[in-house]
Amino acid sequence: MWLEAGVAILLLLALAQSFLLFRLWRQSRRLQQRVDALWGDAARAAADVPTSMLVAALGRLERQVGLIGQQPPPARQSWELAQQLAREGADAEQLVARCGLSRDEARLILQVRPSGP
Repeated sequence: MWLEAGVAILLLLALAQSFLLFRLWRQSRRLQQRVDALWGDAARAAADVPTSMLVAALGRLERQVGLIGQQPPPARQSWELAQQLAREGADAEQLVARCGLSRDEARLILQVRPSGP
């Protein structure tokens, strides 16, 4: 009698454990499907967005390079303007304000300017 009761209890415990393992297995499969779907979405998003962003950025860079190639270098332009203003009698403060030079650069231009008109 005790043996039969012990076997019945063990059988019930085995059934309960099997039921719990089956439920955990199903839940694990559902979670794995969700993870796979999220990875697929992430892979599609990673492939689409950066490519379009790179194409747009490349277009902007090409336009900027084209504009830069058409313009004279700003440093040279400001130095040439500063030399012209110095020949016309501008002082260091005027060179700093109009050409964006530092005070030392303005003094240097004033020192090396050719004398006379």
